[in-house]
Amino acid sequence: MKEVLAQIKTEMGPHAVIVSTRQVNDNSYGLMTKPVVEVTAAVDYDQMRVAPGKPLKAVPPVSMPDEVEPRPEISAAKLDITAMGSEISELKGMMQALLKLNGVEPARENPLRKALLERGLRASLVDLILSKLGEKASPDSVKGLLSKVVHADPHMPKQIQIIVGTTGVGKTTTIAKLAARAVLDEGIKVGLVTLDTFRIGAVEQSRIYAKILGVPFASVTTPEELRRAVIQFRDKDLVLVDTVGRSPASDEHVGQLKEYCAGVPMAKILAMPVATRDSEMEKIMHTFAPLGIDRMIFTKADEAVTAGTVLSHNLLYRTPIAYITNGQRVPEDIVPANPEMIISMCLGELQ
Repeated sequence: MKEVLAQIKTEMGPHAVIVSTRQVNDNSYGLMTKPVVEVTAAVDYDQMRVAPGKPLKAVPPVSMPDEVEPRPEISAAKLDITAMGSEISELKGMMQALLKLNGVEPARENPLRKALLERGLRASLVDLILSKLGEKASPDSVKGLLSKVVHADPHMPKQIQIIVGTTGVGKTTTIAKLAARAVLDEGIKVGLVTLDTFRIGAVEQSRIYAKILGVPFASVTTPEELRRAVIQFRDKDLVLVDTVGRSPASDEHVGQLKEYCAGVPMAKILAMPVATRDSEMEKIMHTFAPLGIDRMIFTKADEAVTAGTVLSHNLLYRTPIAYITNGQRVPEDIVPANPEMIISMCLGELQ
């Protein structure tokens, strides 16, 4: 809008004003045609001719005879303030027209918007969804649209899977659940590895899980030891690797993880609590992105009041969600993800 107004001022002079705006259709591009806004402008000269029933037409200024008393001068400051106020009003009017044209303003007036925001979805995504649906927007149509774009896939691309994440997200318990499901439900051979030698009791906790399931276990402290453990477990169908939790601001930690992953084909899985705030999810994803995250596991769904941030994250980053965990029980409290389950968890009974 600023560019339009600047172009008008440049071509017609500083006294040009916008007379009207209207939506028109340009059919020159066939099906790809989009409505455009036509702006009519005129120059606000002292002398203007208006013919009855005719559009307003600007005419050049007429030189005043000597005998006509000159008009009193108006201060430059007053002119600037008046012009500024006029331009602001014009810009606001044009912006409102464009918002209506693009469907954003009706989306903001839709009663579903408040319900979606209350569930934790990002406002820009809510507006996009509602403007896309337009007058057809309803709880069912919103869920139907989301079911086509939510990305979920519990099938991992590699035999070796390493789970990363910040402190306290439940990585060790999640690995125990995955291992138990693989051994008890699928009957496959599993090996457990941990890099978490810093947290008190972490190695012993993983060792106990491995002993209960009857699977081999290795604790490693260097990238070379990890590579030896992988060779040792080469006959296993699945090798799960636990890692140390760190702050999302710790870029050094991610650099160390990259050294462990180097030369070992493995799926990188980022674990993140459902109750994580939108801004924190962005920070965590940005921190761990250099690893090349293949899947997401959202943990502690049972502790979350709202879950809309999971949808926002999935729609923005498109990293497939593999599992949702919803409690401390091993192996019961973990569910393979699918779009319908995720939408139900995030939106509930949307009215």
